[in-house]
Amino acid sequence: MIVFKKSLIAFSLLALPLTASANWSAGAGYANLSDDDLSLGVIYGAVTYEFALEGSKFSLVPELRLGTGISDDKISGVKLEVESFTALSVRGQYNFDNGFYAYAVPSYANLDFKASFNGASISDDEWEFGFGAGVGKKLNEKTSVEASFENFDGTDVFSVGFKYAF
Repeated sequence: MIVFKKSLIAFSLLALPLTASANWSAGAGYANLSDDDLSLGVIYGAVTYEFALEGSKFSLVPELRLGTGISDDKISGVKLEVESFTALSVRGQYNFDNGFYAYAVPSYANLDFKASFNGASISDDEWEFGFGAGVGKKLNEKTSVEASFENFDGTDVFSVGFKYAF
């Protein structure tokens, strides 16, 4: 119990400077997952924290995205649907003076899906590494919109979303 209390105090002291600054963002978006034969839609929520490199226009932006499927697809009579989507990534971002930004992003993502055919269904999930790029525009000090493309082992993911800084 003492170790837990010490860990909690240490975590609080480390997190305090992060919560005091305005580098946290939360947002939402839509992602289309597609390959040669299928197309699935996902809505997601995202949380990011921007680590601006002092004296530079570059920043590192860790991001967590959690989502669920909203559109299904069929292949040869088998219905495929997304149960959940999780992605962890770290952007390398360049911030232009006019409010635009561009980024490259390696990601590690999990897609939990279900396949159904004639009343029977199976579920499976896979973790995959992927890489992508995107662009965004700060509409004001708090709000931004962005679009990105990522590829995970042959599956293309096109996303559009918005973020709100607090």
